[in-house]
Amino acid sequence: MRILLKINSGLIAPQLPDELTLFKEQEVVLIEEELYFFAKYVGEKSLASDYDVADFITQRSETNRLKKVVIENVSNQLDGYTNNSNEFTVPQQSNDVIATGQLAIDDCKFKVPFKRIDTGRIQLMPAQVKDGQFLIPLRFETNGIWIVDQALINADLPKPVFELEEYRFSVL
Repeated sequence: MRILLKINSGLIAPQLPDELTLFKEQEVVLIEEELYFFAKYVGEKSLASDYDVADFITQRSETNRLKKVVIENVSNQLDGYTNNSNEFTVPQQSNDVIATGQLAIDDCKFKVPFKRIDTGRIQLMPAQVKDGQFLIPLRFETNGIWIVDQALINADLPKPVFELEEYRFSVL
């Protein structure tokens, strides 16, 4: 059984209600600014957790889950063009093309790399999240087909944060 035992700083073994060797997959975790010993207990004693293990596991998985990015709208698209799913036809060098959508993260700014598929050129666009809404002004400097996908949006981050389907921008 998994168990969470509140611990103080210092050596852990003397604070445990059974032998240290009976606790497998050991980890010290911080929950609500308190230290806990998280492990799989294989001993015979009937031990009670000091914190709800199911709640901890749920919180941990939600924290590690990738945040889904969905572009819901792109303003100032060029009329008269047939677009595939997740494709937008937009003018080159326009200050009026803006991608928007919902993103459940704290307010912040970050860079989004877009790649031109024929040359591999990368152009960064500034993204801003405010009150759960993201906004990305899309001023493409050259025409062509540009993409953004999960690998690109996470490229400059220390670990992947975002989940993103591929979006294509036909720039004329």
